[in-house]
Amino acid sequence: MTSNQPRSFGRRLWWIIRTVLLIFIVLVLAAAALGGLGYAGYLGVQEIQRSNNSLMMRIEANEQNLDSLREMVNSEFAAGDPEQQVQINQMQVQLDALTRQLEAAQTDQAEVTAVQADQIDTLEANLATAVARNGNLSDELETVQIALVALQSDFNSMSGRVDSLGGGLDSLRLNLSVLDDSLTDLNTEMTAAKDSEANDLQQSLLQLQLWGTLTTARFALLDGDVTVAETAVTQAISQAANLTAAPDSLAAAALNRLKTRLSLAADGFATDLDLVAQDLQAAGNELNLLIVGPAPEAELVEATTAPTNTATPEETMTPEPTTTPSSTATPTTSP
Repeated sequence: MTSNQPRSFGRRLWWIIRTVLLIFIVLVLAAAALGGLGYAGYLGVQEIQRSNNSLMMRIEANEQNLDSLREMVNSEFAAGDPEQQVQINQMQVQLDALTRQLEAAQTDQAEVTAVQADQIDTLEANLATAVARNGNLSDELETVQIALVALQSDFNSMSGRVDSLGGGLDSLRLNLSVLDDSLTDLNTEMTAAKDSEANDLQQSLLQLQLWGTLTTARFALLDGDVTVAETAVTQAISQAANLTAAPDSLAAAALNRLKTRLSLAADGFATDLDLVAQDLQAAGNELNLLIVGPAPEAELVEATTAPTNTATPEETMTPEPTTTPSSTATPTTSP
């Protein structure tokens, strides 16, 4: 059968029935929408009327109370009793208060009535607008269905993309965890390095301070100022106590010899100033070893060999010459 051939009776009947059913369904939906809007407007008007009736009942009750109070005031005023006069005055005050309340209620009633009138007008306008828009409900419903189908398709596509993105996110989280561990280790190493550098810098400053104190003591001893020299040696002992070195190292051995020389120099001020000068020279050599770093064992022994305070008086009369001019001069004792 081609498109130019006429439709059969059955197909025409089916098409007419289907068209009638669709029109009937659309009319039913439109009637239901209009009925719902009309019922909503009816409920709104009923609620407004109920509020108005409630307010009117309150106003009538207040008027009845006022009439009752007026009757009581008039009856008491006719009796002429002083006590009753006081009660009359009190009731008059109450009457005035109730009168003001009544006036306020009447004012509120007028305002509420105006607001309710505006609300009724608004409801009627909304109802008219809804009726006018009812003709486009079918087209809007079809548009919504088409949009819903498109949205479902987009949702399915988005679900696949989300699953793929979830796998990439898990991999990124794993890499981030590894990076956090590496960063933590790096921070730990940097903190340890900073602490080590700060300690080395502090030790270097203490060594320089001790070197200056030893120089002051040696020059004071050469100038014959024993008091200044002894004070400088005491200060040097205190500064040397703050120095540190790794255990069982050449620096630790040099530090111990430095402290020993300073102690011998401090004790030698009362006996022999020549030995004090030699001890200060030896202490300076040990301090130089600490400043420049540890040297080989043979050089360390050769550089630090010097007589100690255990020598006999005959040996202390001719001290061994040293390489620096400051240690070769013979200090003079103070008178």
